[in-house]
Amino acid sequence: MRYHLQMGRAMVISIAVAMGLIISPESLIVLGNGVGGGGVYFILAIAFASICYVPNIITQSIAAGAGGETKFLKATIKPLLAGTSLIASRVGFTLCALPVVMSTAGFVFNETFLYRFPNFLFAHLLLITLALIIVINRRISEVLQVVFITLAISGLLVLSIIGFVRPPEVLLVLSPGGFPSSVSVMFTAIFLFVGFDLMYLSGRKAPEEATAAITAVMFAVIIFTLWALTSFFHVPLEKLSSTTVPYSRVARAVLGEPGRLVMGVVMISGAAAMANALLMGVGRMMTEMASEGMLPGGFLIGRKRDAAPVVFLAGMGVAFMLLGFAGGERLLLYMRAALLLWVLHYALLHTSVVIALRENRKGSILALSAFGLVFFTISFILLVIMHEDRGELVRSIFYLITGGFAVSAVNILTGRNRKY
Repeated sequence: MRYHLQMGRAMVISIAVAMGLIISPESLIVLGNGVGGGGVYFILAIAFASICYVPNIITQSIAAGAGGETKFLKATIKPLLAGTSLIASRVGFTLCALPVVMSTAGFVFNETFLYRFPNFLFAHLLLITLALIIVINRRISEVLQVVFITLAISGLLVLSIIGFVRPPEVLLVLSPGGFPSSVSVMFTAIFLFVGFDLMYLSGRKAPEEATAAITAVMFAVIIFTLWALTSFFHVPLEKLSSTTVPYSRVARAVLGEPGRLVMGVVMISGAAAMANALLMGVGRMMTEMASEGMLPGGFLIGRKRDAAPVVFLAGMGVAFMLLGFAGGERLLLYMRAALLLWVLHYALLHTSVVIALRENRKGSILALSAFGLVFFTISFILLVIMHEDRGELVRSIFYLITGGFAVSAVNILTGRNRKY
């Protein structure tokens, strides 16, 4: 009985970590803008994107069975390429996303619940608190992750159900939105499920990791579909596509002022869940990279609690906010560039699986990996080409890759490419 309870607890925590980046303010922006640009067709894009993530789940499970993604990549594509990709994508995204999402939480808290409380003070305190809890007692962070995700999902479900039951105050002239003229609108659905792999990185091993990951993705599809339909019925599509806060417009349209309060809870909980999952997952990944000689040995300080990486990531987030970068267009562009590199990293992981299994001739797995390699590579290219500020985005991607390459190369040249 006790064993089953422990396994059930591990499964719930794994699902909550997997959904940390999925149910976040940034995902709700992508979802709202996607519905605004693609209408109900965007729901089909969500379903298609979720199916395309099945090969990713399989390859992550293979990597986990081989001792973890870091060791697997190091063995198949060598330390330099592996380190460059991991740093440019996940570490780069975390460094950019933490100040952005914490600032969002601060502004929401200030404007929704306590006007006199400084928004950036709230953002700093929240990020520092989350980091300290991880370093002091990781189990508390895992429980908090479940609480954050539960609050965020509950709020979205409440607003969605009320939105279905209560007709819109202003009758909208509804149409499916027409097939979107830009394919990029549909391809942004891929972003909605990036980060499920934080579950594999966080160190929490579920009894059935693939089952937990698939459950998280499928649960997200249900929530996204309900929220997309609610948005479609209650807010004009042109308003959804042109705003940076589509979730706020929908909440107000559904429930007025109470809806704004519910969405405030969703935003703060989602932001906390995202930051907590990134600190736990990417922090543990950096510890593993350091132990494999792919990062400086200093990141092994407080190894059992990932103290050095967590403090580094949170400290950089605080520094960016203090320097006023959190709301800048440049940081948002780097955040999108790192997210795209995370998508490309999935393709690289599929390449590793193809290399590892080329002699075993496991046809079904090789076919799925080949599909994942092609699909996520094409998705990366199309999303870059179709971005409205393509030149600056390409430069940001180049700088991130260059930075990741430099760190990896210096680490190898200085003789730190060894296990600790």
